[in-house]
Amino acid sequence: MNLQRRRVSPDEVEALHEIVSKCGQDMKVRFGLSHWDPPYPLELMRKAAQERGVYAVYNDDLLVATFAVGTQPSAYYRTIPGVWEALDPSGEPALYANRLAVLPEFQGQGIGTWCMNEYERMALAEGCRAVRLDAYDKHLRLLAWYEKLGYHWRGTFAFHTRLYGETGMACYEKMKRDFRVQ
Repeated sequence: MNLQRRRVSPDEVEALHEIVSKCGQDMKVRFGLSHWDPPYPLELMRKAAQERGVYAVYNDDLLVATFAVGTQPSAYYRTIPGVWEALDPSGEPALYANRLAVLPEFQGQGIGTWCMNEYERMALAEGCRAVRLDAYDKHLRLLAWYEKLGYHWRGTFAFHTRLYGETGMACYEKMKRDFRVQ
């Protein structure tokens, strides 16, 4: 594999939004999980590309995955009781990762792990001491994968949205000392 990432502009997110949509449909069919179906709104992906970093992942010239990162936490990290307090304060500043999606036909080939390593490389380049993320608490295979990669569970929280209703999330954190890349 010859994987590489490229940051995209807000007007380039449509193909990446399609990846998120396909992953949501796949999780619904294979695992009965509907937290990404309907997919994350396209307009919010555009906003993320403008305010944070949204990346396309290519294997040679073939688009295979996407992810988003930023050095600022989502607002809910500070507003939902217990979330911020569960994180290790020595991990500040931190890189906040979300919306990692690998096209279903390319899953199981190491692309997701490569993306997780990219988070660590990006965190080091930004002078961050941790990578933080949250994940749907009912996606047990994903949570186990994060733990296998050295991420530590820091707590759970729930929130309500018009799009998805009541949603439980698990917070994870990996400190710089545990990064695979240095």
